[in-house]
Amino acid sequence: MMLPSRAWTLPTYAALAVATLLGLLAPTLVARLEWLPLLLSLPLLGMAHGAVDHHVPGRLLGRRLTRREVTLLITGYGGISIVLMGLWWVAPLLALGAFLVVAVVHWGDGDLWFCECVNRRSAPRSLASLVAFVLARGLVPIALPLLVDAGAALQAFDGLLSLFGREGTLMIEPWQRLFGLIVVGLIVLAAVGLSLRDNRAQPRRVVLIDVGELLLLTAFFLLTPAVFAVGMYFLVWHSPRHILRLMACEPAQLALLETRRSMAALVAFHREALLFTVVPLLGVVGIALVLAATGASQIAAVGLAVIASLTYPHAAIVAWMDYRQAVWRAGDLPAVIPPA
Repeated sequence: MMLPSRAWTLPTYAALAVATLLGLLAPTLVARLEWLPLLLSLPLLGMAHGAVDHHVPGRLLGRRLTRREVTLLITGYGGISIVLMGLWWVAPLLALGAFLVVAVVHWGDGDLWFCECVNRRSAPRSLASLVAFVLARGLVPIALPLLVDAGAALQAFDGLLSLFGREGTLMIEPWQRLFGLIVVGLIVLAAVGLSLRDNRAQPRRVVLIDVGELLLLTAFFLLTPAVFAVGMYFLVWHSPRHILRLMACEPAQLALLETRRSMAALVAFHREALLFTVVPLLGVVGIALVLAATGASQIAAVGLAVIASLTYPHAAIVAWMDYRQAVWRAGDLPAVIPPA
């Protein structure tokens, strides 16, 4: 079975490079468009990347789920998301903090399958390697924007929290920012060192790609304004990589990928994901109306809260995929579609 092509990485690298240049050369323009990537992600890739989660268990188990199993899965998934959406009204600061913690783990872990199956890196050779990989790949897009561009990040959080009734201003002391940057830097260095160890039997190109991606992400989040950077990452990095993984789990879409018909595979995926892409979007519209949210920043903030609420069951599905496809264990490349 042909594994997905690395050509999928080139648009992502190019998008991050262009976004970095824009942030450096046209900061005023980026400030005006800071919420645009997140807004674009809602109808394009962001919502869609979790919209076929209910199909994943059957595909990885190699059998069709019963109607009862599908109903329970969708009901549980939706119920958990609705309860956690309600948490934003009851305890918005807790909801934000919990989401950031889950996002660190999910965004870090979300890169592992892609790095093994597409970039061909070795699976982590120890628990320390796994933890370092997940924390580095998760903290860089979550913690770095908050630590480097604290003013813009905290202002965005304040705007989000105020929609749900929390007044006040979040603050990070200078010593906390410095301590956080040191911790993130040490974790990145540990991940680089352990990657060199894990991949010592791999071609040098594999090591350069694995380390290079982490350094690219680090530079991107160091140099790019926080809100714009996180939106771009979600739009062009996290979501497309998971969508590729989902397409590789569906035989018809995988066949299209193997014949280099990537656009046809994407169309087939989005057709399948349409219903559960539209439903959360309607939820965003409904919540925005209830909260009287107006303007790009407030609508995007509502979208972020909805995405946050969907992240918990989605992260659980992805973790189960990792277990089923053995991406956490050293050895051969993980299964794209495990045997029935």
